[in-house]
Amino acid sequence: MNENIIELTYDLVRMHTTADRPDELQRAIQYVNDYFKPIDSLVIKRYESRHKPSIVISTQDTLTPDILLVGHLDVVPATEELFEPRVAGTRVYGRGVCDMKSECAVMMRIMREIAALEEKPNIALMLTTDEEVGGFDGVNYLINEIGYRCKIALVPDGGTAPDDLVITNKGILTLRLNATGRRAHGSRPWLGENAIDSLIAAYARIRELFPNTPTAEDHWYHTCNIGTIQGGETFNQVPDFATCDLDIRFTEQTNVDDLFAAVKEKAGPDVEVINRISGSPIFTDPNHPYVKMYEEAVEKTLELKTEHNQHCGSNDGRFLSELGIPLIISRPVSGDQHSPHEWLEIESLPKFHRVYWQFIQALHESFKN
Repeated sequence: MNENIIELTYDLVRMHTTADRPDELQRAIQYVNDYFKPIDSLVIKRYESRHKPSIVISTQDTLTPDILLVGHLDVVPATEELFEPRVAGTRVYGRGVCDMKSECAVMMRIMREIAALEEKPNIALMLTTDEEVGGFDGVNYLINEIGYRCKIALVPDGGTAPDDLVITNKGILTLRLNATGRRAHGSRPWLGENAIDSLIAAYARIRELFPNTPTAEDHWYHTCNIGTIQGGETFNQVPDFATCDLDIRFTEQTNVDDLFAAVKEKAGPDVEVINRISGSPIFTDPNHPYVKMYEEAVEKTLELKTEHNQHCGSNDGRFLSELGIPLIISRPVSGDQHSPHEWLEIESLPKFHRVYWQFIQALHESFKN
């Protein structure tokens, strides 16, 4: 079992933990379980919701740790070669090196080190396997069904560096559009009703809700991406069914229910709109004392000033943010997640580890006072 953080990262990357590989999701959770099993001073609890496994490792047998470390072991699909880490220069490339197996490795190592302390913080590590498909059977289940709570959550699933602190994330609304029609021979389209035509027309109307060109340099505006589209069975047949998936991201100025209603109205009565994933924007007060403590940890450890930024993506922190729990969202120096070029600056891992260690120790001291 590897204890070096980068080698631990490589072990995790080699697991094909995509949503369509439940065996690999289970294998990743078992790997984490085995990593901590020899340590008597830690409490290990495993959970499962709709075949999505999770694990929580704590210094105390409680649902209310002071500090909660939150990570996910699942990744988006990738070609086979991306599941073998590839080092080039100062970087390593592979699926999950940024999002977010390296961060999970750091948090796992920190929990092992905390276990060796005589005086341990009241801290827990929560690792799940469904963030990339919504997080409802992972963090949502553990927070809203099992009842986990905390004073602060560290969610290293955003930003580009330890000193890039994400204060605000956009909300997410993932929709499926279904259009139906009537089949006919492709040479006589007037005898049928083309479901693809209906779907495309509905999508064009929905696009009117979103800017065609960027309206701000920081991209802080509503966006809509059509991620999948399917319809028809053969070229010479009028299709009677078509479907597509939309990934909508929105700012704090919009209510998700109002946005969903607007999309339904644009789609029209003949196209079904299904809400698959919805989540509110994430916000942490930049003046919160915990934020200031994190800034101090970055400055003390890396001699860098922390910048506050907005992030167009979302993460599992939204389930905690909705309860008013402050979040610290940053990560090692890395980028291009969800792409074939996903990378991690190798030397940033121990630096990120030092920042987290310093911050956790500072939090622990503040909770004692």
